[in-house]
Amino acid sequence: MSKLAIVISEHLKLLFRPIIINAFVYYDGDKRVKHENWGDDINYYFLREIVRRPLVLFNRTSLAFRLKLRNYLVIGSTIDMLCRSHTDVWGAGIIDGSKPLRVKPRKVHAVRGPLTREKLLDEGVECPEIYGDPALLIPLYYQPDKQKRYKYGIISHVSNQAFVANLCLNGKRISECADARIINLGEYTHWHDIIDQVCECKSILSSSLHGLILAEAYHVPNVWIEFGKPLIGGHFKFHDFFMSIHRDREKPISIHGVEIPMDAINKEITKWVHGSIDLRLLLNACPFKLKMLKYL
Repeated sequence: MSKLAIVISEHLKLLFRPIIINAFVYYDGDKRVKHENWGDDINYYFLREIVRRPLVLFNRTSLAFRLKLRNYLVIGSTIDMLCRSHTDVWGAGIIDGSKPLRVKPRKVHAVRGPLTREKLLDEGVECPEIYGDPALLIPLYYQPDKQKRYKYGIISHVSNQAFVANLCLNGKRISECADARIINLGEYTHWHDIIDQVCECKSILSSSLHGLILAEAYHVPNVWIEFGKPLIGGHFKFHDFFMSIHRDREKPISIHGVEIPMDAINKEITKWVHGSIDLRLLLNACPFKLKMLKYL
């Protein structure tokens, strides 16, 4: 084989070598990705659309386990739960800053926010001052043409879904309110559906971090809410994200009963200011090639 043929062969291998994504994404009995949590699922759906190489999931690739192949943590609070010694981090975050890391990553290219970076530095892990949840990049690839149909969109963390079904707004069940809708992160046909629903709302109330991230990404005023007790890890991941866009918030609006406190909600909507972050730094730090952007 000639030297040129060898070079071409090696380049082809690199071109088609899959990107292994490590995330909480699972398959159903028909070997299709389950629609359990949109914020996790987009590690497969969104990244598959924008990367230039094949994409596979770490938990579906037995060779990746045995051969300790390089894998990537990208979207979600997964560093302290899924990280392995051969893991690279680009945009992921930590869920609980009070606990030591079980495993340190191989390399960090970017993280969700400054709290995650501070924790990694404390653990002796080198971490550049480059922030951003990669879900913020979605509008650079997809811009829906949607009219505003609802005054409020309510998004809950998947663990809070039972609370949302009984919520009332001004004395009426949400299902009976023409100007409000519930957006369920576990119920969608195409992953774009959740984006479309968010963009049809004038404001978003969310106990899900990725509900808030998606609203920020598409410039939809949003309010951080909480049902009862804080989620696993407390408020760490929320402040981590808010600080990355230079708009930290003191605390969520707590909803204990079925009635949404609309006075407090509307006050927060009025105060909302869109966050700011230089996504070029996040893009430039990406360790794998991305497809050309549709929107700039």
